[in-house]
Amino acid sequence: MVFPHYNRKHREKSLFNPYDFIQYKELWKHGPYPQKYILTYHDSALRHFQRKYKPKKIHLYSLLTIYVYKDLGFVKMTGIGSPNAAAVMEELVALGGKFFLNIGTAGGLNREGVFLCTKALRDEGTSHHYLPFEKFSYPHQDLTRRLKSSLRKFNIEFREGITWTIDAPYRETNAEIQRYRQQGIATVEMETSALFAVATYRKVKIAAAFVVSDLLGKKWLPKFHRFDVRKTQNLLIDVAIDCLQSMKQ
Repeated sequence: MVFPHYNRKHREKSLFNPYDFIQYKELWKHGPYPQKYILTYHDSALRHFQRKYKPKKIHLYSLLTIYVYKDLGFVKMTGIGSPNAAAVMEELVALGGKFFLNIGTAGGLNREGVFLCTKALRDEGTSHHYLPFEKFSYPHQDLTRRLKSSLRKFNIEFREGITWTIDAPYRETNAEIQRYRQQGIATVEMETSALFAVATYRKVKIAAAFVVSDLLGKKWLPKFHRFDVRKTQNLLIDVAIDCLQSMKQ
């Protein structure tokens, strides 16, 4: 059976949309807003951005605070998982967002390091409400190339790889890990395939990069606490800023 249950749902019009929510909450009053955004998930990344770039803070409501530096916005998600990330991105698009970089941490199926995402395995529910049933969702090719160029500019060693996006982190099974490792999938996280689907549906551009924060081998090896993981994530924020600032509106 193909998910979702309602056949060809992606062709149907929503009863209400993020533009309706923006009007209801009168969020337009706090604008104008940037067209370029960095999306991330960790307090340490936010602290780095605040210390280094001294952004203006625009608190909209509990799920969405935008930190503005020059012509770009920085959003630290207040929750985890595809539904939360997709809803926030939808609202940013409704506020005028056009370019998005998803920068975070991910589990590594093979090795540590930095990975530039080439596509995302859709093992979550959110993306299937936006696009027809397919195995993968994809980033924007040109924005991904630009992010690659910025990674090289900063002399960051990285690999290109596929990510596995899953809703249930405590149900990443040994059988799945082994299969996806054999298929060449490099990382696992909780948001990217849905964000790629939202971007495709809304006709905006997105790319993604991760630093591996834990390894999934014969056993789970967490490395979230390591200084080099946090340092690399902060460096990826600088790379994302360079990438977005090199773009014209």
